[in-house]
Amino acid sequence: MSKKDNEDALLRSVALQTAQTILRARLQAERVLEQAKLDLQDKTRQLDHSLTILRATSTVEKERLEFRKMPVHLYQEAYKRKAACRTCIVAEKTPLKIFTARVDGTKDYFNESWFEYAGVGLGKLVGWAWVDLIHTEDREENLKRWKQSLRTGEPFSVENRLRHVTGSYRWHSSYVVPIRDAVGRIWMWTGYCMDIHETKMKTEELECSLAKERETRKDAERVNHSKDEFFAMLSHELRNPLNAILGWSQLILQGTMNSESVRKGIETIERNARIQNKLIEDLFEMSRINAGKVTLELLRIDLSSLTEVVVDSAAPVAEAKKVRLRKIIDSEVGVVLADQNRFQQVLWNLLSNAIKFTPEEGEVEIHVQRVGSRAEVKVKDSGIGIKREFLPHVFDRFRQADSPASRQQIGLGLGLAIVKELVLLHRGTVIAESDGEGKGSVFTVSLPLIQHRDTGTGIENQTGILLECDDTPLPLTGLTLLVIDDERDSLEFAKEALTTQGGTVIIAGSAAEGLEILKAKRPDVIICDISMPGKNGYQFIREVRSMPKSTGSSTPAIALTGFARPEDRTKALIAGFQKHIIKPLDTLKLIAAITDLVPGQSLS
Repeated sequence: MSKKDNEDALLRSVALQTAQTILRARLQAERVLEQAKLDLQDKTRQLDHSLTILRATSTVEKERLEFRKMPVHLYQEAYKRKAACRTCIVAEKTPLKIFTARVDGTKDYFNESWFEYAGVGLGKLVGWAWVDLIHTEDREENLKRWKQSLRTGEPFSVENRLRHVTGSYRWHSSYVVPIRDAVGRIWMWTGYCMDIHETKMKTEELECSLAKERETRKDAERVNHSKDEFFAMLSHELRNPLNAILGWSQLILQGTMNSESVRKGIETIERNARIQNKLIEDLFEMSRINAGKVTLELLRIDLSSLTEVVVDSAAPVAEAKKVRLRKIIDSEVGVVLADQNRFQQVLWNLLSNAIKFTPEEGEVEIHVQRVGSRAEVKVKDSGIGIKREFLPHVFDRFRQADSPASRQQIGLGLGLAIVKELVLLHRGTVIAESDGEGKGSVFTVSLPLIQHRDTGTGIENQTGILLECDDTPLPLTGLTLLVIDDERDSLEFAKEALTTQGGTVIIAGSAAEGLEILKAKRPDVIICDISMPGKNGYQFIREVRSMPKSTGSSTPAIALTGFARPEDRTKALIAGFQKHIIKPLDTLKLIAAITDLVPGQSLS
C-alpha cells in the first residue's frame, strides 16, 4: 500500500472517531436537558401546591377574621344550628325509638325507627294515637305514669310491650325526661323506647328456673324433714310395743309372778304384738299402693251389711274406751261395686280412728244413706277435731297434727292416707271436715251405686271360732300335721298352738328335712314357710307335687309366710299350695284353713 493510501485510511479513522465522540456528547447533552426539564416541572408543581395552600390559608384566615368580627349572639346561633343539625342526624339514624312531646303530653315527633318498627306514618302516631301501640295489659299503667309525670314534672321509666308491624308484641324499656328553659320551666318532653325483648325473655326464663330451683329445694328440704320425722316416729312406734313385749317376757321368764299377773302379762304381749303387726301392715299397704300393685276384686256388695260387720267389730273397742257408738244405717241404701276386704278396711280405719281420737264419754256415729245415685258413709265424732291449717293435709302420708315428740296417739299417720287411696281406686271420694280443735270431725265417703240391686249378693257375718272347755272334740283331733320352718321359735310356737287343738305335729327345720319326713310318713296337711335357706317353699311344694302319688304328692299344703302381697298369694297357689296365710300367725285362721282342707273335719 502506498503512503497516500495509508494517510487516507488514517484520516477516515480519525474522522469516524470524531463523529462518534460528537454523537455521544450530543446524546449526553439531550439527557441532561431532559432531566432539567423534569426537574423544572416538579418544581412547578410544588410551587402550584404551595400557592394553593397559601390561597386556602388566606381564605381560612380571612373567614376567621370575619368570624371574629361576628357578634356573639350570631356566633351562638350558628353553633346551635350546627349542633341541632348533628343531633337530628343522630336521632333519625339511631336504633332507639326517640320521640318528643309538647308540654301537655301530646307527642309531636317520632324518629325513623318508630316508622320502621310500627309500619305506620307520622299521622298515625302524633297526639295520643301512639297509645294504640301499647299492649292492652300495659296501657293503663303506662298512661298513669305518663300523666303523673306531666303533673309533677318528674322523669319516669317503665317497661311495656309495643306492637310490631307483624302484629306481635315486644318488650321495651321506655324513659321520658322534661326539657327546661333557662328559668326552669318545662317547654317540651323527650324520651326513647329501647327494645329489651330478648333480654326480658332470658331474664324471665332465668327467674322461672330460679323459682323452680327454689321450689325444688324447698320440696327436697320438706321431704328430708318429713323423712327424718318419719324415721324418728317409726323408731318410736316400733320400740314402744317392743318395750312392753320384752319387759313382760322377762318378768314371766323369771317365774316369780302369780297366775293372774302372768295372764295380764301375756295379754299385754299379745296386744302390743298386734299393734306392731298393724304398723308393719300399714307400711306394706302404702308400699303396695305407691307401686300401683293393689288389685281390687270387685263384687256387688250390700253396703249396709258390710257396714254392720265393721260396726260389730269396732263395738268392743269403743266399749273398752267408754265411747258411745251409734249407727244409722239405711238397709235399703243399695249395692256398690267394691272389693269387700279393701272397703271393709276403709270403714274400719275411719271408725277406729274416730274412736281413738274421741275421749271417754264421747260419741262416734256412723251414718249410711243414699244420696241421689251414690251411697254415702259419714263417720262423725265428738273428739279432738282438726286444726284448720292441718285440714288440707289430713290425708297426706306420714302426717299427723302433732309433732313426733308431743303426739298423744300411736301410729305412723298412714291410716287416712290408705283410706284416700283405696277410695280413689273404687272411683269414690272422701272428704274431711272439722270446725277446729275440740269440735270433732266428720269424714264422708261417697261411692257410685249399682242401679239394679241384686239381693242375692252381699256378705254374711262371719262366725268366730269358740273354743270352750266342754265335751266337743278339739278341731284338729286325729290329724297329723307337718310344719316346716327354718325359724326355731316359729316351729315351737306352731307345734304348741296346733297340739293344744288336738293335732299331732311333726316339725322340720328345712325343706330337705321336710321331704325326707314326707317320704317316711303321710301327714294330713303340710304347713310350710316360703323364705328358707337352700330350698325355699316354692321349690319344696313343686318337688312334692312332682312325686309319685303314693308318696304324698297330693297332700294339702298351706303356705305360712311374711310375703303378704296379692301377687305373693297368687305365686304360692300357682306353685302348688292350697292356702296362703300371712305371718304373724293367727292360730284361729290357721285352724280354720286346716279344717277347710281336710274332708269331714269340722270346727264345731
